[in-house]
Amino acid sequence: MSKAEILLYLFYQLHSGKPVSRAAFCCDQNISERSFYRYLNDIRNFLVEFRLTKEIREENGEYTLIDN
Repeated sequence: MSKAEILLYLFYQLHSGKPVSRAAFCCDQNISERSFYRYLNDIRNFLVEFRLTKEIREENGEYTLIDN
């Protein structure tokens, strides 16, 4: 998958409401944890730029998208 496809897939996974495990996602997509954090940052910037009332929360290496 391309970087754009991975980013969209991560957003889709978060938007679906299920927790996303950092370790599992990195392994499944064959990306580094650093890339994972970059993608999360891109998604956070998107949420802010378009004034969407959602935020990404992390707990024990699992990420969820919640209403703000």
